[in-house]
Amino acid sequence: MSEFHAQAIWPPYEAFYIRSMLFNAESAARSVLQVNIVMHVVMENSPEDSVSALPTQYLLTELQNIIVQAGALSRYFWPVRSAHEWRGAQLRKAFGILGDSPLRSRDLRNAIEHFDEKLDRYLENGVVGQVLPEFVGLSREPEGVPVHLFRAYYVDTGIFELLGKRYEVQPLATEVTRIHEQLKKMDGEGGRLQQRDAKKKKRPDL
Repeated sequence: MSEFHAQAIWPPYEAFYIRSMLFNAESAARSVLQVNIVMHVVMENSPEDSVSALPTQYLLTELQNIIVQAGALSRYFWPVRSAHEWRGAQLRKAFGILGDSPLRSRDLRNAIEHFDEKLDRYLENGVVGQVLPEFVGLSREPEGVPVHLFRAYYVDTGIFELLGKRYEVQPLATEVTRIHEQLKKMDGEGGRLQQRDAKKKKRPDL
């Protein structure tokens, strides 16, 4: 049995992987939807000052969830330990995951690990300058006094920042949405992995 599993996921067990990944993908897809709804509602009702009207904490929490869930999905496709690479290769093939997938980012994968230790290191040398725990707005160039952002989202570039690391949310949202659609289809068709081609989807707005 162990030799068989070293080569491929046993077909009756494929449903376990599908359901496990669906948990992460559904959570990320819900956050993408919520961000889209908030952005559109605010722009329609406050077109002249839409940025300042955005609910900062709510948006940052949903955006951070996209990063966290995408990082969890990444580990299925690119396992940390080489002994599980056979599984990652099979899943990448089944979902049409290419080598340039935004899910492959090491920073993304590391974002969900040892966050408490990352926070320690971020603060250990002291933070000098202006400190903004949360920020949603337009990106800006440094102007003299350093600005330290714990969580931030730049609406003009689609960049989410967490402890000094920046992530392009739009490509992640597009890829996670594509995988979510495939997972739902596989789950509804008997819980079996089905090989797919990586096709471009209409990207969800963020």
